[in-house]
Amino acid sequence: MQPLQTLVAHAAWANRQLFAALRDVDSFESQAGAGLILRVLDHIHVVNRIFQAHLQGVSHGYESTQSAVLPALDELDRGFETIDRWYVDTTASLPPEELARPRDVRFTDGNVVPMTAATMILHVVTHTIHHRGNVDAIMYQCGMPRRRDGFPEFLVSRAPAM
Repeated sequence: MQPLQTLVAHAAWANRQLFAALRDVDSFESQAGAGLILRVLDHIHVVNRIFQAHLQGVSHGYESTQSAVLPALDELDRGFETIDRWYVDTTASLPPEELARPRDVRFTDGNVVPMTAATMILHVVTHTIHHRGNVDAIMYQCGMPRRRDGFPEFLVSRAPAM
């Protein structure tokens, strides 16, 4: 597996760990911090969808990096699983020349930046990692159980049993 594929696979795996931890919280929606967690998760998901559209060469239709209506946890869980699978499959299938091809990317603030597919995918991964850390901090502050989702844990989860 190439490094970019490994990073995308780790991000998808870590998202599954995060949503498993959130599903384990009794009455999640009524917990302190739940609204902020949903907002952060929605932001990650919208940005992932925006860059999916950029990678597909289609319009994304988003004017903001937040949904107009905040989705529920189960909707975000399903959305993350779908988009993560798409990024894993797409990253594995793109040939090197397509990963390196620059294209103009228009951000929701109107700025246009040339980015390659590899750079867009790397942005999605680092953006997700950053904000997943925000969610983890909120969970910690609110006393919610968390799962370990670091790169070493990912590698251990993929290692063959001895």
